[in-house]
Amino acid sequence: MASQNHTAARGYRLLRCSTCYLPSEWCICACTPTIHTPAQFWLLMHPDECLKPTNTARLIGASIPHTCLFPWYRTAPPAGFIELLNDRRFLPYLLVPQGDATLFEGLRARPWLPDRVPAFVLLDGTWSQATKMLHRSPYLRGIPRMAIHPRAPSTYRLRCQRCAQHLSTVEVAIALLEQLEEMTASHVLHTYFRVFAETCMAARHGHPLTKSLPEMAQLLAYNSHHATPAPAKCPRPLGEGCITE
Repeated sequence: MASQNHTAARGYRLLRCSTCYLPSEWCICACTPTIHTPAQFWLLMHPDECLKPTNTARLIGASIPHTCLFPWYRTAPPAGFIELLNDRRFLPYLLVPQGDATLFEGLRARPWLPDRVPAFVLLDGTWSQATKMLHRSPYLRGIPRMAIHPRAPSTYRLRCQRCAQHLSTVEVAIALLEQLEEMTASHVLHTYFRVFAETCMAARHGHPLTKSLPEMAQLLAYNSHHATPAPAKCPRPLGEGCITE
């Protein structure tokens, strides 16, 4: 049952897969890839997003093993996230449209230091929710704010974007991986996103996919050669309330 404190998402009463969150007959878990990338993603999720079957942050958590997802609340900073911010092994960056694009260019131009791994903080919510999360979270103020320039507009038809520069959470990760020249990781995550988007659209209308997606075959082929999980998991004990996929 949906919490009385949060907005109930359409279709939340359906029996859903606990991993991909699609209705059982449309489950895409067999297509879920294990993506090997040194990039760290720390996702702060607005509570409403946890209930939405159209949420795309879960795709990052399901496919990139060391991703950490934390529920955001205005009155209580997530302890596990604060712990990571204070860990000197990481160099966090907050991805926001108003950020400094030169920070990203500088990061791409120099080798990553093994003792300071870049970690990208994404705010997962609607654009209005993400703005509130940014302004109501004092612990985010000290994180360098980075921006990337999307090379293409959003293709996510299940969510309406206010302008062409606005992307879904997973599309931000895809674009960031591409601009870091992690081309395989970016391509595989984009393929997984397309399978999710098309299957989710079919599930919304209550009918099976009219034709088999070639991306499904691509992911199954990829999985047959990359079945072993990446060795680097979330590098410390997960804090209380941390969501893992």
